[in-house]
Amino acid sequence: MKLQVTLDAYSVEEGIALVRAIAGSIDIIEVGTPLLLDVGMAAVRQVREAFPHVEVLADTKIWHDGTRIAASAFSYGANMVTVLGGTTDAEVRAVVDYATACGGAVAADLSGIRGLVRRSSELEDLGVRYMMVPSGFPAKRRRDDGTDAFHRNTRAMGGTPLALVRNVMRGLTKGAQVAVVDNITLDNLDAVLSTKPGILLVGRAILAADDPAAAAAEFKRRMASA
Repeated sequence: MKLQVTLDAYSVEEGIALVRAIAGSIDIIEVGTPLLLDVGMAAVRQVREAFPHVEVLADTKIWHDGTRIAASAFSYGANMVTVLGGTTDAEVRAVVDYATACGGAVAADLSGIRGLVRRSSELEDLGVRYMMVPSGFPAKRRRDDGTDAFHRNTRAMGGTPLALVRNVMRGLTKGAQVAVVDNITLDNLDAVLSTKPGILLVGRAILAADDPAAAAAEFKRRMASA
């Protein structure tokens, strides 16, 4: 089980500075979509150069022109790219083929997908290694901050927290794993760990903690004993 930290609310320099304190506990650093939009693939290169021994995921959310986007991400040092679960099978297959040739992997972002369990199985058949599934845990937000409809709808489809995670896992039969995302904290960690995911995607619970290094270490300690 791997711990992934998401960098999407910071500049590259701020993100790198934050991760330096927790790098010993992190398996994957995600260069989030906002960073890619602000800085481009240069953000991937900066993270790769700063942390040469940690896996780097570029949250490219590929919908079309996937081979070109994947080629750019891998050339800048990514180990993994993401595709949107609703894109075409041909697009997914092209990205998977390119990633495999580079020794990399593909994760599918399944937020907002209806028929999510069936689509996960189809994506697994196409060679996608990780299914990014929302946990279903609500965010603790300011009243005026709002929760985007993408995640509201996905949580509603799951019914209760982790329902989608468990349902997707039951449908995966060829070695693909679930990457659980969305509002994972130390308070709900035991419930998440009970599902035996492949990756935990954590952001604020580590990076916004009073002591990020201690928080990351506690995540890893409890993951190791799960």
